[in-house]
Amino acid sequence: MIQWVGRAFRNTFVLRAILLIVSVGLLSFFAVLERIDAVIYDQISTIQHYPPDDDIVIVAIDEESIKTLGRWPWSRSVHAELIRRLESIGNHAVAFDLIFSEPQTNDPEADHSLAAAIASHGMVILPVAPVADENRDYVYLVEPLPIYRQHAKLGHVDIELDSDGIARRVFLTAGIEEPRWSAFALVLAALTHQNTTNSINSFSDDNIKFWGRWVRSHEVLIPYAGKSGSFQQVSYGQVLSNDQILASLRNKFILVGMTATGIGTRFATPVSPINRQPMSGVEWHANVLSMLLHNRAILPISHYSMSLISATWVFAILFLFSIFQRNITMPLLLVLIGCGLCAIWIILRFLHIWLPPGAALIGTMAIYPLLNWQRINEFMQSLFVAKAGSNAALESVGDGVITTDTHNHIIYMNKGAERILDVTLNQAQGVSLLKLVHLSKIQDRTAFTGLIDSEIPIPVSSIGTIQCYLRTAGSEKRAVRITRHMLRDEHEALMGFVFALADITDTIELTKQVEYQASYDTLTNLPNRALLLKRFEAMTSLPQKYGKIIAVFFVSLDNFKKINDALGHRAGDELLKMVSQRLSKIISNANFLARWGGDEFVVLFNDLHDKDIAAQRAQEALDLIEHQFFLHGQEVFVTVSIGISFFSEDGKGNEIVLERASTAMHRIKNEGGNSFGFYSTESSVAWTRDRLKFEKELRIALNEGHLQVLYQPIVDVHQQSIVRMEALVRWPHPTRGYLSPSEFIPLAESVGLMEQLGREVLKTACVAAHRLIQSSKPIHVSVNVHPRQLLNENFLPTLSRVLTETRLPATSLTLEITESAVVSDMARAAVILQQIKGLGALIALDDFGTGYSSLTLLRELPIDILKIDKSFIRALDQNLNDLTITQAIIGLGANLGLTIIAEGVESERQARILLENHCHLQQGYFFSRPIPYESILQLVNEADFSSLVSIKQLCAIVSLK
Repeated sequence: MIQWVGRAFRNTFVLRAILLIVSVGLLSFFAVLERIDAVIYDQISTIQHYPPDDDIVIVAIDEESIKTLGRWPWSRSVHAELIRRLESIGNHAVAFDLIFSEPQTNDPEADHSLAAAIASHGMVILPVAPVADENRDYVYLVEPLPIYRQHAKLGHVDIELDSDGIARRVFLTAGIEEPRWSAFALVLAALTHQNTTNSINSFSDDNIKFWGRWVRSHEVLIPYAGKSGSFQQVSYGQVLSNDQILASLRNKFILVGMTATGIGTRFATPVSPINRQPMSGVEWHANVLSMLLHNRAILPISHYSMSLISATWVFAILFLFSIFQRNITMPLLLVLIGCGLCAIWIILRFLHIWLPPGAALIGTMAIYPLLNWQRINEFMQSLFVAKAGSNAALESVGDGVITTDTHNHIIYMNKGAERILDVTLNQAQGVSLLKLVHLSKIQDRTAFTGLIDSEIPIPVSSIGTIQCYLRTAGSEKRAVRITRHMLRDEHEALMGFVFALADITDTIELTKQVEYQASYDTLTNLPNRALLLKRFEAMTSLPQKYGKIIAVFFVSLDNFKKINDALGHRAGDELLKMVSQRLSKIISNANFLARWGGDEFVVLFNDLHDKDIAAQRAQEALDLIEHQFFLHGQEVFVTVSIGISFFSEDGKGNEIVLERASTAMHRIKNEGGNSFGFYSTESSVAWTRDRLKFEKELRIALNEGHLQVLYQPIVDVHQQSIVRMEALVRWPHPTRGYLSPSEFIPLAESVGLMEQLGREVLKTACVAAHRLIQSSKPIHVSVNVHPRQLLNENFLPTLSRVLTETRLPATSLTLEITESAVVSDMARAAVILQQIKGLGALIALDDFGTGYSSLTLLRELPIDILKIDKSFIRALDQNLNDLTITQAIIGLGANLGLTIIAEGVESERQARILLENHCHLQQGYFFSRPIPYESILQLVNEADFSSLVSIKQLCAIVSLK
């Protein structure tokens, strides 16, 4: 057994070791500890200080120079003078950390003067810099003017900052799409070798790309010579005016740049904490130049190589400890870490190679818990046991503990008992426990109700427990659990009692809350489905009063999903609360309102006498909900669908009655919502804020009469006259433009506005037709009837009322329906159409020929007019099949005694073909587009109809044939 345990431990050790080595390798490869490595590098790299190079001099554009030469920027003739003075002392090369990318407009001759000085000197270095494009992932190159770069040497001044904002590295070559530019300081260093000057910074406008991806190569880390200000600096103005200072610059590397406060860019470097000063750009280039001149560039090792080295380091330590089988200690680990850091410093100092040690150091520290896993595990287990015991003791102390003598006089009580009883030990000591505590019985343990004030005796058995209410000395009532244990000596003689008091007030409250949540909806605080069913069962079990019935209203919000989609679920929850509050206004104390689930509510009425009163209550609910809601500053409109069923019908059970109400509700919802309906045996979209706004605008347009009704003439080509007109609705939207019905009718369908929209269009069209009759122009008007509008039970009363109000004869009105309006409920549609015919109005079947049941409709329904769908007319003169179908429809209509109207006539040839086939009534853009009433009145009044296409010519053509 011991051998097996040892073998298992060794196996798990190998797995843990492999996992550690792999983790170290991955940490190093992906540079997860980059910030730690950067801190280590900064500390190690600043240990070794390099003396500033005396051959490097910075000609500084400092505060003194600005005071002498005037406000920056200076004229470029000043820079030309500086170059000529340096040339006079035989200066080998000078580097300007200034980009002359724009011409000097106030002194054009200065540009030519500077260009001439650069050409004369021959060894002037100017920078090129990449600038990121704000709208792309590319950069564009900022370079000196062409007159400068013809004779200057160019080097890039791209300064790379690490993720912590510190400049530690430089890329010796970089460029757009290819690294063709040498670093600024590298160009200056290379000019010291005459054999390389011809190959450094050659510039050709034909080969250079000035826009694209910035590519870098030859990365090295910079060993800084010292803090900011370490290199020799001379003032720009002194070089121009002091010949002695100028002479001191002979055989020096000259860098010209800005050091004045507030001018130029400064960078944080590893040596910045020494004097807490960032480094200017020209000083940074000086450090790079010093590094290159003395071959001190530090090469960073690749991630792959460092990953391998880190893993090997950790593996070697594990291997050595496994060979010597010695327990590792923290001091020994610290020694190993110190040795590792020393090795890193030696490699950095003498080999100029940087090995990021973060992953290896973390892996070294992780070796301690790895090798001492068993001892740590045992320690943690013992700690857990001790902690568990302590927790148990603390839990016990949290309850009240009271000891008494055999007569229940208090001897001792702990802090928990003092807290529960609200008395101190000094106050209670020697007092009878029965007199100190006042108990009340909990009749119902799930609520603070039903108390009996009679005193409850404390248990007299050896061990007993009771739950009751306890009134403290401060008159506070608490629910407690009291347990009594008898204390006996070795002879089993009674010594006293130990009472344990547990405050269970929170438990009782929680139990009460759980019971409440089991019966009530947490969002609306209404009874939930479970309590509804109980209440419904109680209602139906009691005998009903004479003439009273139980009605069930199943209420559901129409398109509730639009609120969640547009405003969020929190707004949807607020809306449900508001709806529940409004529904509460229609019920009395004898009735019952509950939330069924989601956006559905159920109302139980047991005080109704008949269905008419139920309808009145339902209409009250619709009117209450229809008013606008305000959600998160947004004005929102919602409607509900209400299904109604009655318990007294057929003696069905409660669940059946609820299902019937739900069925009726779904029927109303499918018919467009915003209504109510009774159960009968025959009735067994994503929203956004923009759509909510669109809905609100449509409601305003309807209520304020912003919709426009246009009329398209229907011409009798044979009689050369306009005999009918079709009313078409348009919406001149203030921001969306002129909207056709297809753009707002679907919205009206989904929010229950089709009835109102259809009523307004019908009334407007009837008024226009009546005005034409009064003008002695008896023209029939055709109005499209939406399927949902036609099948609504209020349509016939609305039609009759409109005809009465407008005084239009019913025979002058044609109602156009489509197959989709009737195929879903043919029997009901036939009854409605017969009633419409009884009023005297005509029925037109629109878009005839496109459905699958057209002939059945002609047989079953009282149709007066067939309108040939425009899809057949569109290619009438091109498609023989369309012509054949059109001829068949014309013949079918003639045989059935129906009037035929062709829609969508758009050319003279189409009109002529229809006339040749005895289709006299035609409609389309060939004659007129939909126009306002004033325009159609003017069109009708024109005696020769000259504004229409020449109908007379068409008739003449046909008669000749």
